[in-house]
Amino acid sequence: MKTEALWYLGERKMERRSVDLPDIEANEILVEIEACGVCGWDTLSYAGRFGEFHAYPFRAGHEGVGRVVSAGSLVQDLHKGQRVVCHELPIDERGGGLMARHAVRPRSKVSVIPENQAIAHTRWLVEPVACVVNGIMYAGITPGCSVALVGAGYMGLLMTQLLRRTLAGCVTVFEPDARRLDLARGLSAGMGGWDFVAPRPGELGALGRSFDVVIETAGSQASLELAFALAKPFAIIENFAWHHHHQDFDLNAWHTRGWRILNVQPQMNPAFDSLFPASIALMEAGAVTNEGLVTHVAPFERAGEVYEASLDRTGGYIKGVIDFTA
Repeated sequence: MKTEALWYLGERKMERRSVDLPDIEANEILVEIEACGVCGWDTLSYAGRFGEFHAYPFRAGHEGVGRVVSAGSLVQDLHKGQRVVCHELPIDERGGGLMARHAVRPRSKVSVIPENQAIAHTRWLVEPVACVVNGIMYAGITPGCSVALVGAGYMGLLMTQLLRRTLAGCVTVFEPDARRLDLARGLSAGMGGWDFVAPRPGELGALGRSFDVVIETAGSQASLELAFALAKPFAIIENFAWHHHHQDFDLNAWHTRGWRILNVQPQMNPAFDSLFPASIALMEAGAVTNEGLVTHVAPFERAGEVYEASLDRTGGYIKGVIDFTA
């Protein structure tokens, strides 16, 4: 069948193209996409900076939610109209990217979403939540330990919410943007042992080298340096953000201070797909939400507006979603 998909062409260039989807096999389902989130690497692709990973043009998108159109003969537990979230597949793999009106997925690459009318389809962005769940699982947060969260962008604000469910004794959120820091404060309202800091270089005072776990979500040289300045000897430093460019790193400090620096890229976890049902349950329970974080929504025909805002960080951008039902 034919569907329409978004293709990245190069720097600030993309277009909608008609593409062929394969007929579903016995273990596959056809999904009509309702919404797809704009991830940081979608923004990177639109910026024309993805060429070292994949030649242009290409189609992608991996934060898709939609409804079952049809299922193969071996798929007995899904029915037409059921809402599902699609898991990520490598670029060019059978089934296509999720920034499209339809996609094909193996049954093992979708998870069922409950029919909760209180949560809009544009807020069922499960893949980013699964990434944060993965990060918290690997962070090594033990009872009573001190945690520093560096960065309160979209992923940092999801992390803020789920850190409420950990055994950390205290959590300090570091974010230079006053609006985002206020959002983090609001998302952790009522929690004792939390603090919120707009960091200034060289003015950490007693906060320097005082944290057992440092989670860095901002992806900049400044945030990386701040993470190192906050970590006490033998701390865990979780490099949650994708630093898609060269950064300077003091290996002498890493060695002499005994830091454990973790890469929590999702594919590091062979059981990452299993985190989707768990993340859905957390969202259904209200433990984590995208409400207040999705700042830009546009129909497919106006996707460029969201991508421009995501690249230039205009209009208070935090997270963008393409709504295929609009």
